[in-house]
Amino acid sequence: MAEHDEKNEVLDQAEETSRTAVERGEDIQNEVRDITLKALSEGRLDAKRTQQVIKAVLLGASQGAEAKGTQSRQALLDAMAGVDEALARSTEASKLAIEEAAGRLKDFGNQDLRRALDDLLILEDLFLDTVKDVAKASKETVSETLNDLAQHARNSGTAVGSLAADTVATLSSELQKTLRDTVSTGSDAAIKTAIQLSRAAAGFLEGIADSLQAKTRSKKD
Repeated sequence: MAEHDEKNEVLDQAEETSRTAVERGEDIQNEVRDITLKALSEGRLDAKRTQQVIKAVLLGASQGAEAKGTQSRQALLDAMAGVDEALARSTEASKLAIEEAAGRLKDFGNQDLRRALDDLLILEDLFLDTVKDVAKASKETVSETLNDLAQHARNSGTAVGSLAADTVATLSSELQKTLRDTVSTGSDAAIKTAIQLSRAAAGFLEGIADSLQAKTRSKKD
């Protein structure tokens, strides 16, 4: 129960800080990126949690954009770019976690690799589908803008989609030959491996987030 409450608190905070960042209108992309990274790095980095964080951040951004009038489109574009960049960084973290697991976990095999890679490949769809969901919950002008931006991103591609595809190709090439060909020893082992991967990825992402924030601060100074 306490863990559930903590997760909800993280999501509530992400929504509120995202709304404030968009309302303030200063460096929205980097602000939203950092907010998203912070929320993603707390706990486990898996598909369900990622979707929850994206939704919370974009709900906040849509609320913040409602009062910006003609500037709302640019504000939402910047917010989406921030989320996109954060998801790309989460792909980097997942890659590090998978590479580490492949050399360390005795139960990590080809089936586990396939599952982990599939989770990376769905990130772009997860992102853009969530934008559509947020659009449905937003007021008319913001809703139209979000739908338009989501369609444009689907047509032109996203940073996370491009990086995820490259990462999957790299990992498949690097690890397929070295991993055992047998499947996992059962559902319990598969679940355990997935949990370990998601926690490791969150840890790597926290380090990436800290590094990005330090760079942003140094530029401002």
